[in-house]
Amino acid sequence: MSGKRSVNKNWHYAFLLAAVLIMMPAISSCNIFEESEGAFIISTNALPSTGGTVIQTGSGIVELLAVANDNWVFTHWSGDVESTENPLQITLTQNTQVSANFALAGNDTRVLLTISDGQFISELEFGQKSGATDGFDTFIDLEAPPPPPDGVLFSWFDGADRPLLYDYRNPFTQNPVWSLRVRPGASQSVNLAWEIDFARDNVTWILSNEDETLQIDLRTVSNLSVNLSQPTLFTITQQTD
Repeated sequence: MSGKRSVNKNWHYAFLLAAVLIMMPAISSCNIFEESEGAFIISTNALPSTGGTVIQTGSGIVELLAVANDNWVFTHWSGDVESTENPLQITLTQNTQVSANFALAGNDTRVLLTISDGQFISELEFGQKSGATDGFDTFIDLEAPPPPPDGVLFSWFDGADRPLLYDYRNPFTQNPVWSLRVRPGASQSVNLAWEIDFARDNVTWILSNEDETLQIDLRTVSNLSVNLSQPTLFTITQQTD
């Protein structure tokens, strides 16, 4: 009997050993980190929420694309990642929160323009302002008075339906153009001086005459002296880089 028991016992051990050997390849092929790999969470949002949306693709390496709504522009990413790249690629090594920041695309600008001949002065303003349209806006634009008698300097902007001293446009209008008319007085020597009250760095204005023989960048100089023998039309074109 003892011999049989010994044989059965040895057979039992042999069976267990064989089972372990069979399972070893399966055990060795498991990676205990697999559950954590790719399980990092990335959360995104738009600031402000009305500015645009964020499109996300990928998992371990994520690509984020900020898409601006109408009249908005993407400015930068903030949160756990600071960047201005768009699209943006991120290799996830931890839970990550990223915000796409947007700003209104409109340009709020104001230029103060003084035209004088040593005796009379015209004070004008132009630019783009929130709440303005490309037509006449009460409490924003200012209608020019009736023209003075001949021999007196008079300047104005050609508005949509009336002459204007203040001519502000819709801030979302791209590259607006102002028509500036100067009627000289007794003196033909006229000085135009301007001050850029506020504007973004990427906005500039080009002042030109009708035949474009004169073109002045208002960002580079602050005044211009001309001799005018008759009413003259100048064009001011706003440009945004």
